[in-house]
Amino acid sequence: MKDTKENPSVPFLIGKKIILRPLVEKDINKKYLCWINDREVTKYMETGVFPTTLKELNDYYNRIKNSKTDVIFAICDKKTKKHIGNIKLGGINWIHRFANLGIMIGDKNYWGRGYGQEACKLLLEYAFKRLNINKITLGVYSNHKRAIKTYKKVGFVIEGRIKGIFYIDGKFLDHIIMGIAQKEYIKKYGNF
Repeated sequence: MKDTKENPSVPFLIGKKIILRPLVEKDINKKYLCWINDREVTKYMETGVFPTTLKELNDYYNRIKNSKTDVIFAICDKKTKKHIGNIKLGGINWIHRFANLGIMIGDKNYWGRGYGQEACKLLLEYAFKRLNINKITLGVYSNHKRAIKTYKKVGFVIEGRIKGIFYIDGKFLDHIIMGIAQKEYIKKYGNF
């Protein structure tokens, strides 16, 4: 993904409440670092187990921006242009046309207000219409009910479960695998 240093606020995808724009170097800052190191934000993520430094965050950004198999966007409030989180289409397999979705709303003031749902919907539209991806999957902890509900609202269905693989707060939890295919997306939202 190209770095948009000239004007990082230029939207790439526009929704009702948010814009998705390229994540740029300017976004790799103390605010983002606080999100990554906040246990409440990362509780249901693979990151956050060990402390992250600004250098590690910069290294991650540099890997992603030069990747041919990952696309990451900054999720920004449409009115204020405030960066509130990120959404990623990762591990894109260009031959078999599948990818994995990952999302983080880092700014807790935006939790539970539909921003994640809208970001997922915009990313699905981009993946299916513009990239011609056939299948998008994601993984979610079985006790993360709010996320599962959000993913179902945008069209994901539960396709599998790995029992007792995640250890969170003294309990072993299941890993729920969810997915949506391009044809299911078209059935739900219409042809393109």
